[in-house]
Amino acid sequence: MNPNAERLIRETWMQLVPIRAVAAELFYSRLFAIDPTAEELFAGKPMHEQYDKFLKTVDWLVQTLDYPPRVIEELQALSRRHVGYGVIVAHYETVGAALLWALEQGLGDKWDADVKRAWTELYIFISGVMVREATPSSA
Repeated sequence: MNPNAERLIRETWMQLVPIRAVAAELFYSRLFAIDPTAEELFAGKPMHEQYDKFLKTVDWLVQTLDYPPRVIEELQALSRRHVGYGVIVAHYETVGAALLWALEQGLGDKWDADVKRAWTELYIFISGVMVREATPSSA
């Protein structure tokens, strides 16, 4: 990821901090609307706790963007945990769509082509690492 994209991600995430809870709610509402199977993964769980976990994870990722080996290691561990929760590869596409949509809603007119490109690039990286970890090797 180039330094400009990292800067845009950090800046725009900081702009969302005042509405963090709203951003998390937007994300999950959109996710469940476009992928009802994802909602089943959270049945019986307090969503406010999930919102907090989601926000802490994004916070951590944004803070450690400039240290890819550490990010990859944590994403691999996160992927293994998600497999245990019942997450399947198809969920990564809908999670990405919901995330980008929630960011766009939260950022409003600050969401432009460069910001979209930066966050999309980050999500492609995140999901790529996690999907590779979740998919059994054919070797």
